[in-house]
Amino acid sequence: MLEQLDEVQNLDLKLDALQEEVGQVPPDLISTRQQKINLNKLLETRLGEQAELRKELNRNELELSSLESRRRQASEGALRAGSSKEASQFQNQELQFATRIQELEEDTLPLMESVEQVSEVVSSLEQELDELEPHLQSLTQEEQVRIDSLDQSLNLVQDERNSLADIIDPKLLRQYDQVRRARRGLGLVTIQNNKTCGGCTMQLPIHVVQKARASKTVTRCPSCGRILWNKT
Repeated sequence: MLEQLDEVQNLDLKLDALQEEVGQVPPDLISTRQQKINLNKLLETRLGEQAELRKELNRNELELSSLESRRRQASEGALRAGSSKEASQFQNQELQFATRIQELEEDTLPLMESVEQVSEVVSSLEQELDELEPHLQSLTQEEQVRIDSLDQSLNLVQDERNSLADIIDPKLLRQYDQVRRARRGLGLVTIQNNKTCGGCTMQLPIHVVQKARASKTVTRCPSCGRILWNKT
């Protein structure tokens, strides 16, 4: 019975290896995915900056438009004024508006330059993402082919394992499964040099070795709990 259990364990180890291989995503795919994430984060940041700059630019342009209108009204008011005092008041207003307009124009020019610079960065990032996408799609498709192939192998090995497990005593199989899960790999080990556990390398008591040789009951290592097999 332990011979069949050993075959089951070999298949379990093969399943473990296949599962581990499934999780081994190709480095190129990992780095390309990360590159896309980084570019998208950077693009999001730059788009936020662009939006804020445009809002500020729009506010300036609206204020400039309003000031230009009020300056013209003040200029027209000065021309229509009925007295020199009234004309002087309008002229003072016009001068104040003109001063503020000049200040805003001086502030707006670097703002426009900043918008242009950020827009260029945004366009560059979008282009990088567009150029990266076909490569990422190709790598993703290759990865899917790899995973599909591994899944197929997993299913075949699992079916073979299930068929073998059906002919093994359920109680023995349960013990094996419990120990294998607890020990993360081996549930059945051979006795090495007629005295040592093949799992934890502990030197086994003589009566344990003798019990394993008799093969009448399941014998387990008193140290690690693995099922012992006196393979001949």
